[in-house]
Amino acid sequence: MKRIFHWDASAFGVGLVLACSVLTFGVSGIAMAKNIQGVTSHGVAIQTPTGLAEDVKFWERVFSQVSVDECLMHDAWNLDAVYSIERIPGSSSRGRLKVIQAKKQRIRAALSRFAVGGRPANEFERKVLLSIPKRHRTIDFYTAAKDRVRCQRGVDLNPSLARSQKYLPLIRQELKKVGLPQDLAYLPHLESGFDIRAHSRAGAKGIWQFTRGGAKFAGLRVGRSPYVRTSLDQRLDPVASTKAAVGHLAEMQLKTLSWPLTITAYNYGPNGVSRAIRKFGPDYMKIRTHHKTRIFGFAARNYFPSFLAVRNVAQRFEREKREQSRKQVAVAANSKNIGAL
Repeated sequence: MKRIFHWDASAFGVGLVLACSVLTFGVSGIAMAKNIQGVTSHGVAIQTPTGLAEDVKFWERVFSQVSVDECLMHDAWNLDAVYSIERIPGSSSRGRLKVIQAKKQRIRAALSRFAVGGRPANEFERKVLLSIPKRHRTIDFYTAAKDRVRCQRGVDLNPSLARSQKYLPLIRQELKKVGLPQDLAYLPHLESGFDIRAHSRAGAKGIWQFTRGGAKFAGLRVGRSPYVRTSLDQRLDPVASTKAAVGHLAEMQLKTLSWPLTITAYNYGPNGVSRAIRKFGPDYMKIRTHHKTRIFGFAARNYFPSFLAVRNVAQRFEREKREQSRKQVAVAANSKNIGAL
């Protein structure tokens, strides 16, 4: 699938990882979920943890202000350090990668100079220095930052926003049935761009990006049925897959009692989050800062702030659409009144 947005040289999202975690969430599980704080208030927005606001702003910028032909050149750990916005020309991936590497090298050279106490050598380096928040302007930051310069390309969210209008009523209805926050309806923006035909290199499919094994554990039918001759893949069924995804989210909320960790688990996997909780406790910001594994990299660490950002952008789109419809109704009413005179 042509994924919704790109992470440097690779794409975001690995689909729903359930292959090692059998779903046992049934009617009794849903009843339990309704009694857990944070699950019953389905109309309450999922909150932004203290210390995460700047990262959410970064991703909102990616989703709404930066074009697909542009790169935010930034520090991979501190997303408030955006050194420059660069246009990335070229028709081939190899050509674009070559341009990106050259632009990264210029920033690395500037940071290397700052790391040994040097001053900007030219106007470009001066701009790099000024782009770094004052609290980061230390030798330690420059020394570490020169090795983690990263390019984040912009995302055209408009196709996903348009497709989402078809599925949001269904998803919101299922979330409401089990008392989960309505904000979770925006998760497919990250997983699939609300493209029912979406599929990943890992074999995940559908708007919720279930893997084959995860789908079977979730109770979805995948493959040939003994009762019919044709193959069936319920990952491509928006109703069946939505019910399964909502059940999985509810089960993870029961385990973590944390929406940031539940949403992170959708990308990183429930077992990975469980291991992180055993090590650091159920503190999302602590896990995000200190949990380091080969799999828990940039994508997993930024999945939850990306979710909050895409929710914010989508909600603005919906408000603007409602306001536009209201104005159109008012104009039509005025025209009718004038015609009646």
